[in-house]
Amino acid sequence: NEAGRISDSAFDTPVKSKAASKIVSPICMGDEYHRLSCKDSRKSKTTREYRSLTSPLAEPILEKRSTRKRRDLGSIRVLFSQHLDEDVTTHQKKILAKFAISEASSMTEATHFIANTFMRTRNMLEAIASGKPVVTTQWLESIDQVNIYVDEELYILRDSKKEKEFGFNMGVSLARARQSPLLQGRRVFITPNTKPGLNTITTLVKAVQGRPVERLGRSALSEDKVQENFLVLSCEEDRDISIPFLERGAEVYSSELLLNGIVTQKLEYDRYRLFADNVRKTRSTIWIKDGKGKFQRRRG
Repeated sequence: NEAGRISDSAFDTPVKSKAASKIVSPICMGDEYHRLSCKDSRKSKTTREYRSLTSPLAEPILEKRSTRKRRDLGSIRVLFSQHLDEDVTTHQKKILAKFAISEASSMTEATHFIANTFMRTRNMLEAIASGKPVVTTQWLESIDQVNIYVDEELYILRDSKKEKEFGFNMGVSLARARQSPLLQGRRVFITPNTKPGLNTITTLVKAVQGRPVERLGRSALSEDKVQENFLVLSCEEDRDISIPFLERGAEVYSSELLLNGIVTQKLEYDRYRLFADNVRKTRSTIWIKDGKGKFQRRRG
């Protein structure tokens, strides 16, 4: 993500905080989290894409002062990152009180997520997944200074180091999420040991408008093939649970397909496919590798 020769620091969000809060949200990690890296993306391309995605939705430049203030007072509900300094959060809450802005208790009820650095926490992922603005603390500071609603697009979080590491652009990802939810209408089965946990993954699947499948009846597993819109998220530890799906032609993926997919708003199926070396397929037959390393015919 490189816009001409502008340095990465030009895209950083200024951060006033110096120390992290003692109680913070854990980072959401799948089995392949530490192998993520994308250093060859270009800022010029994502900047152009961001502008093309967001320009049709841009607010009119001229807006009545009274309308902007009403929107500020009546509809904003913010959720603060737990990685903000305590003193920063305290000051931000004073601004909420001044303008009667509500503080949300979860990302589900929030309209904005406030953070000064990108960390792949559940709240951050849920905010991006649903296309809700991820803004810095400077957004509320600006509202406090001018006493009216301020366009949040000017304060979208930019963390050049993390954007380069994960290969994404925050503005582009939020715009994509709003226009086309990542797993819209797809049924998703999650095996029990999948990281970062069943509850977190289920919440994120719902955030991208997928449909978590909690249980599968015997009839579903007795069918020769799984439905096309069916997706399995699993891990190496749950190989035995995944075998019946592999036998029916389903492909099984690491949770990083979803977790990293939310950040980049791309589903990299080949990158995160599990047990690829354990399955061989012909036009009419599926072979599964057994515990001794030999392929056994299962279907066809």
